[in-house]
Amino acid sequence: MLDRTKTELVSVETNEFEWMDLSKIERRLIRLYRLLNEQEQLQLRRMSQVLATNPKEPARS
Repeated sequence: MLDRTKTELVSVETNEFEWMDLSKIERRLIRLYRLLNEQEQLQLRRMSQVLATNPKEPARS
């Protein structure tokens, strides 16, 4: 039980450390993303994948 507590504390500290490495805009985007409902998050992920794979191609309707 004590080992589990130590592990959880380490992971929390690691997450906080990683969070501090993010820029202000990255932290803001994460907060805004978390405010979206599940369907909106899915749509945003799909759009991001399309833009990441074909950034120079025009968007299709």
